[in-house]
Amino acid sequence: MNNIITKNAPAAIRSYSQGIICGDLIFVSGQLPINPTTGNLLEGNIRDMTRQCMDNISAILK
Repeated sequence: MNNIITKNAPAAIRSYSQGIICGDLIFVSGQLPINPTTGNLLEGNIRDMTRQCMDNISAILK
């Protein structure tokens, strides 16, 4: 197993990981709409919050 660590997504807290590679599988942790640059929780409508979560997942998978 290998940890995925990127500065382009919010940092994992405590013993959590942003993602894990295990063989041919990739597991991504649950995401909150946090801006990785500022560390602030995004406020607004569900569309904007979902977009931020998806951007975070995309950054982890890259």
